[in-house]
Amino acid sequence: MATPPPSHASLDPVSVVTALAAALGLPLANVIGPYAVIVVAALTGGATALGRRAETTRIGATLFLARVVGTAVLLTAAAAELATVYWPSLAGYSQWLLAPIALVIGWIGDDWRGVLRWVTAWRRGGRQ
Repeated sequence: MATPPPSHASLDPVSVVTALAAALGLPLANVIGPYAVIVVAALTGGATALGRRAETTRIGATLFLARVVGTAVLLTAAAAELATVYWPSLAGYSQWLLAPIALVIGWIGDDWRGVLRWVTAWRRGGRQ
């Protein structure tokens, strides 16, 4: 049985960033918080992925990071919700999952084919 999230103030990254944005008087603090966490985590992972790439220009690196962050912004919230459905013990904790999922999406960078090959090999190995 899944344990419910705590009823007191949460210290998950999204809540902290949202509280900071609200303290600054930003009217859209509830919207800014999750996206700020996703962008920072994706940039961190994307910087790691950028280090694995062949040397490129500054514009090429900027475009790569923009693509990685854009991918994370589009996929992270859905992946967090899917994780809570697949693992019911995570129900109510999807905000905690935003940062690590965005970090992993950024870290993957351009290597989605490699991830797909790994998942395919893992599934085939698991069926034998």
